[in-house]
Amino acid sequence: MTQQILQFTQDHWMLCTSFITILGILIFEEIKNKLSGIPRVLAKSAVLMLNRENALAIDLRSKAAFAGGHILGSISIVRAEIDQDLKKLEPHKDRPLILVDDQDSGAVAVGSKLQKAGFTKVYILAGGPNSWQDAQLPLSKTSTHTHN
Repeated sequence: MTQQILQFTQDHWMLCTSFITILGILIFEEIKNKLSGIPRVLAKSAVLMLNRENALAIDLRSKAAFAGGHILGSISIVRAEIDQDLKKLEPHKDRPLILVDDQDSGAVAVGSKLQKAGFTKVYILAGGPNSWQDAQLPLSKTSTHTHN
């Protein structure tokens, strides 16, 4: 059996290298997600949270990206301005907050700040706005829910 595995590996070294690389990336991403301490939610789960748990979606992208299409009822707080806007989120401290961003690291940083500020129900939309669109969920193009 070991001889067959070695022979297969030699005959298909590119396939085996690709498999090990992809497996390594998946393990790294999973560990990174666990270490961030902020759970990810899929788009369909986010819809349930928004509808059943009165969750609030917070779009961390630029104002232009928000205006171009965002989750209905979400508010815009640009990632770089979170420190100034923390007080605006105080009334929502007991609600689940779903962070929507096209940069995972940006959402993690904002989520960590929110957790340090006492927000206990912080989530990140896995895959960001692209996953929302991939799930064929609607986007709003109005900008009535922005925070300046």
